[in-house]
Amino acid sequence: MSGTGPSMRDLAQMINSVMGHKVLTEQQLEQIMRGAKRAHDQGGMNAVLAYLMKVTQADVDLKELKQFANNVKSNPDLGKDILQGKKGIPRKRK
Repeated sequence: MSGTGPSMRDLAQMINSVMGHKVLTEQQLEQIMRGAKRAHDQGGMNAVLAYLMKVTQADVDLKELKQFANNVKSNPDLGKDILQGKKGIPRKRK
């Protein structure tokens, strides 16, 4: 990593804080990030999202997840604000 963002420890702590209890260790996050990098190298962002859904057993709509990822890509502060609890995750209105 370039050192410009949060450390793995900080990121794991933010995720645990958002979840309300410890769901992830720094080592687990590092392993997930390595797997996500391998997935990206092999198949781009779609492969990363598929990998993360598998690893986290997330029950989410892939189309909504892609839309959210694109929103964070175009506005990285959004992802940071969500992790810090400053903003909620935008939900698709039905």
